[in-house]
Amino acid sequence: MRRVIAANVALLLLSIAGPAHAERKIRFPDEAVGSVSIRPEASVDFGYERWGGAARDGWQDHGPAAGEVAIPDGFAVMVELNHTAASDPSWLDDLPPDAVDILRADRVPFGDEGFERLSRLVGLRHLSIGDAGLTSAIATHLPRLRRLRYLWLAGNAGVGDEAMPAMAALPELQTIGLRHTGLTDAGLESLSKSKTLQAVYALNTRITDAGLAALTRLPDLRVLSVYADYSATDLELRRKEPNPSITDAGFAHLAACPNLEQLDASGSELTDAGLERLVADCPRLRQLTLDYAPLTTQGLRRIGALPQLEKLRCYGTPIDDSVVEQFGSLNKLREIIGSVRVSNAGADSLAALPSLERLSLSGKCDDGCMEFVAAMRSLKELSIENSRITDEGFALLAGSPTLERVQITGNRMTTRCLDTLATMPRLKRVGLMNIDPKADGQPAWNGLERLQSLEGELWLYKCPALSKDDFATLAGFQDLVKLRIEGLQPITDADLRQLCTLKRLKFLELAGSVVTDEGLESLSSLPNLETLWVSCLATEHGLGALARLPQLKHLKIGSPELTEKQVREFHRAHPRLTYVQLTEFVLGGEEVSRAASNSDGFWRLGRGDNRKDLNALEGKPAAAVAVTDWVNADAATTLDSFRGKVILIDFWGIWCGACLTRMPELRRLHETYAPSGLVIVGLHTTEGAEDAAAYVAENHVPWPVGLDNDKHSATAYAVPHYPSFYLIDRRGVLRMANPYEGQLEAAIQSLLNE
Repeated sequence: MRRVIAANVALLLLSIAGPAHAERKIRFPDEAVGSVSIRPEASVDFGYERWGGAARDGWQDHGPAAGEVAIPDGFAVMVELNHTAASDPSWLDDLPPDAVDILRADRVPFGDEGFERLSRLVGLRHLSIGDAGLTSAIATHLPRLRRLRYLWLAGNAGVGDEAMPAMAALPELQTIGLRHTGLTDAGLESLSKSKTLQAVYALNTRITDAGLAALTRLPDLRVLSVYADYSATDLELRRKEPNPSITDAGFAHLAACPNLEQLDASGSELTDAGLERLVADCPRLRQLTLDYAPLTTQGLRRIGALPQLEKLRCYGTPIDDSVVEQFGSLNKLREIIGSVRVSNAGADSLAALPSLERLSLSGKCDDGCMEFVAAMRSLKELSIENSRITDEGFALLAGSPTLERVQITGNRMTTRCLDTLATMPRLKRVGLMNIDPKADGQPAWNGLERLQSLEGELWLYKCPALSKDDFATLAGFQDLVKLRIEGLQPITDADLRQLCTLKRLKFLELAGSVVTDEGLESLSSLPNLETLWVSCLATEHGLGALARLPQLKHLKIGSPELTEKQVREFHRAHPRLTYVQLTEFVLGGEEVSRAASNSDGFWRLGRGDNRKDLNALEGKPAAAVAVTDWVNADAATTLDSFRGKVILIDFWGIWCGACLTRMPELRRLHETYAPSGLVIVGLHTTEGAEDAAAYVAENHVPWPVGLDNDKHSATAYAVPHYPSFYLIDRRGVLRMANPYEGQLEAAIQSLLNE
């Protein structure tokens, strides 16, 4: 914060001083090749302290990199390039060699030839050029960049071991990023010859224990990231992946790195014994990330012996009471995120940590935990995910004087949590995911207007559907900078026009919408919008409307009406955009397509080959279901028993979290439409069927539930995933196989009205 204030004061003094103040000038091409930002040079650290990348906070937007740009004396220059910069990189030949301090060229396709020209900028101290089509041939030109302290090359698969000696020879290099490159242990052996490297990111490479051993010979290693690809969270599955992993034997070499402060060992084969040794060998660790490593809670208890620890992240292995009760001496611990599943006793232990600012809770945490969370004196960010916490427990946080960010995912809370959130005076960022409707069963956002003072971010993901009135309410969030809506209902042009009153908005994400060109036209009234991610029905005309957004730099757009070629041509025509990407068209985060069998106007989940079998079922008599037993219906029950009614089949299982999340909504549909002729039929999977009856009884499920006979029913209906829904009309015809969930109620109404 002090640096930000210093930068602003310096710029103010500069404006007072007027044109007499010393300055230098940089000549860019007349057509913008990117954007320029400045900051007092004395406030910038280009190396290890910015190991995650030069912070954008404190940098002042100085305008486009076009024509002659005047730079105040004593200010550092950061240039972020767009694709035009690489279309003809000869402009780099005319740029003064010491004109730029930080250059960001990620996803800009320079290739090796462009890099050769770029290497003329011998004054560069920070270079980020990921996903740029580079190969190891850049080693020929790297020696020119002798002042580099930070070099990020992630995503350049052609950069391999051959380039490592040149990097090791850079005399000031402190941080290097080599994620998803062709690096192997041999290259790391060369890299270990560096005299200055302090931070190495070798994640998602071919590193093994031998490569890690080589890195530990760096004289002052502070930061190390060696995680494997742990997208597969099942350990047995991950071990079948081609990516190698680091074992206890490799981590044992870290005994040679007493200054190690940050380690990411996610996806590794670090065991309890290896972690115990690691803790003893690296007592100065400040940040430790262990996602999906094969550790037990017994092993995680050793973390309590790291007195300097500030940040701990551990998804995949629960942090329970027995772990956090060992944290009593971690007075500097500021962040604990991951699978934190503590009871009241564990929450009490966490409340004793004086510096804790960020915490995530999940699993068995219940209302009793909230009393202790409310007592955390320094807590600024709280995430609650799939826990047992209810509205009543969350209300214990009312009036929190410290909380600035709250994220709620699932849990047993409803939209009543807004009542509590509205009482937090410092709250700036809110994320609400999979929140159930109000207790009265109505999927309404009563009280949404009470959050209109938010200045930072509002993120709504698969919560109760937003009505037209709700969008009118969102129009009152005049201080909002970032808005993300990934809902269960398509967002329309009329909805978007409401949002276009948010003049301070810089980031807008609409992951599921049927916005057309007309809606995108209205976006051009947003003067500060820099980033737009939208899934819509726009054409090239709509793209043209977006080009009028004066500050837009980043665009991701998904539309069935656009092609890759059209998007590329649009980007070439509007080079000031840093990047433009065509993504899949989705609604509510799901791939969708129009009905293939008729023109009912409703969306279906899935597309292409994923819909082939489902589409073949629509418009034909519904297949009989094979049931071993009906849990709460007569043994002779069949689908024909409900002829004359509209049937909603729910393929589900008690092991399926998404299935259980939908239960309150199904109950509401049953209560609302059963009098009009709707029948819900639940078909439980073969897996876990022995426990289905107990769940149905305990939760008083009112509709008939049958147990699928060895998956025969699921096979007959080509069930792609759980839950899956099917609608059968009054004549017994299967009309909709897996309709889009955001239109399920409207589809039911349509069939009931026939």
